[in-house]
Amino acid sequence: MMTTEPPPPATRTGAGAVSVPPSVAPRPSLAGRHARALYRPVPPVGYDDEGHPESDSATVESVTHDDIRAYAIRALRVRYAADPGFFAGGDLGLLFERGNPAAVMAPDLLVSFGAGGGARSSYKLWEAPVPDLVMELLSPKTWRRDVEAKPALYEELGVREFWLFDPFGKLPRPVNGWLLDADGAYAPVPALPDGGCRSAVLDLDLVAHGDGFRFRDPVTGELLPDHAETATALRVSETARRTAETRVAELEALLRRSDHL
Repeated sequence: MMTTEPPPPATRTGAGAVSVPPSVAPRPSLAGRHARALYRPVPPVGYDDEGHPESDSATVESVTHDDIRAYAIRALRVRYAADPGFFAGGDLGLLFERGNPAAVMAPDLLVSFGAGGGARSSYKLWEAPVPDLVMELLSPKTWRRDVEAKPALYEELGVREFWLFDPFGKLPRPVNGWLLDADGAYAPVPALPDGGCRSAVLDLDLVAHGDGFRFRDPVTGELLPDHAETATALRVSETARRTAETRVAELEALLRRSDHL
């Protein structure tokens, strides 16, 4: 938020004359202080009625990157389907200064337990609560900005948890999290024995899995499946059911024939 400090008192010079000190320059806006962290939309850019960006022409980083993001969003939507206040989205413009089109972030995962579901073209902090969690997936082109510039901005915005997933070995572990402490500063989330971390916001573990990660229920130890895994499991279950029904029918037919002998 832009703030100003009161100017120093006027001073007298000469025979009772009063000189007015130059005005004190206002403190740069949040976006100005964290310019390196901001998302830069790729032209052509679509804007809403207020002049804020809501779509651009950025390409997907990679198939793996897109798969990881899609898994996180879908798995959490299924997990919290019964919570009407829950919202999960990805690659969505996070707008945090009304009237400043440059004040935009685009986290790979944004989670809020108070925004409510439904379609959104952007996430505006003057219309919705500060997200409870954001995650950035490191890429070869932008990983330094993800690691060095973005945490301070998310911290100042008051995002309770900030996560980085690193599939390239730039960080000590693939899964890394930070949680706001009592002073409003990010403190690292301690690693679990298997190298994962536990999210206080989601009440789930995040663990590396193949080229990506999985959410894990800390009580049951079960991994939250992705859409493809769920579809595969359903097909396997359906095939097994039909096979069992066929075998039962064949057995019943054999029994009927034996009764007639």
